[in-house]
Amino acid sequence: MLRTPMNPSPPRLPFHYGRTTRAILRSAIAVLRPRGGEFDIDLDERVMRSILSFVPYMLPFARYGFPLGLWVIELSPVLYGYGFARMTRLEPSKRVGYLTQWEHAFGPFRTLYDGLRALVLMCFYQQPEILALLEIDWQARADELTGRRARLQRMAPELANPRNAGRGAR
Repeated sequence: MLRTPMNPSPPRLPFHYGRTTRAILRSAIAVLRPRGGEFDIDLDERVMRSILSFVPYMLPFARYGFPLGLWVIELSPVLYGYGFARMTRLEPSKRVGYLTQWEHAFGPFRTLYDGLRALVLMCFYQQPEILALLEIDWQARADELTGRRARLQRMAPELANPRNAGRGAR
């Protein structure tokens, strides 16, 4: 369901994001997000909520396939030599080793890992504390670019780039 003027509410989270699926996601977040130094802030739950708030906006095949992909990651340690254990039940050091082996997977398995990692990093780096640590101020940047655009629009036409003269305002 798309968000349109006729339907302003966002789509709902699919039903198969239960406790176990969330535990798998929580475990993956703990491994994939940056750690150490300034990044040792407890943001895992907020990152997970951010990911789950993004899921309803995914395309339907991704929205319904994401929990299936999480289960593939959960049940695959046996393929990587970790025995018949689930990822969430591995020791933290083994869990790190297991998920780093997914970087060398092939085909859709590599795509699954890359998508999960991108989603975790995107949601992690958008947290206000992390943006403050990195000294990123989106509002100041927007104000700067708006001011620059206003100056360019007030500029005398003879000072403008002649290649852009015939294009008009965009």
